[in-house]
Amino acid sequence: MTDDTLHEYIRQVGFHNNKVRFIKETTRLLLERHEGEVPRTMDALLDLPGVGPKMAIILMRVAFDETVGISVDTHVHRICNQLGWAGAQGSKTPEKTRKVIEGWMPRHIWPDVNLLLVGLGQEVQTEKAKLIGKCLQCSDPSAALRLLDTLGVNVEKERAKHGL
Repeated sequence: MTDDTLHEYIRQVGFHNNKVRFIKETTRLLLERHEGEVPRTMDALLDLPGVGPKMAIILMRVAFDETVGISVDTHVHRICNQLGWAGAQGSKTPEKTRKVIEGWMPRHIWPDVNLLLVGLGQEVQTEKAKLIGKCLQCSDPSAALRLLDTLGVNVEKERAKHGL
C-alpha cells in the first residue's frame, strides 16, 4: 500500500503522518523478525516503531489476554495526579505514574483501571450541569461531588450558576 493510500485510511487519527511511517516500518519488521506475527512480549512490542508502554500493555491485554501493567495515557496520568494516587508530589510523566500506581494498586484490578479512568476523564469533560446532575442522582451524591471537586470542578460555583 502506498503511503498516500494508508494516510487516507488513518488521516482522522492524531499524529497520522507519524503513524503512517510507524505502520509501514512495523509491518516490515513483523515480517522480517517475527514471521509476520505480532510479538507476545513487552520487550519485543516496545522495539516496534511508535509502540510505547501504554499501547504495548493494551495490546498484551486485548490480543493475548495477559495483564502486564496498567495502561497510562496523558488523561489517566492527569487524573491519578489529581487524585493523589501518583504520590504526594505527583508524577511528571505517564510512565512514572504507571510505575507508582502499579506499586500499590492490587494487580487484579489493573485490567480495568485505564478504561475506568478514561471514562471518568470523559465525564469530567462533559457539560458541568449534566455532570453535577448525575452526581446528585447517584447512590452517594456527596462522595461524587467531592470527587468532582478533587478533579478540579468548582462544584459550588457550577451549582450556583445552574441552580442545582
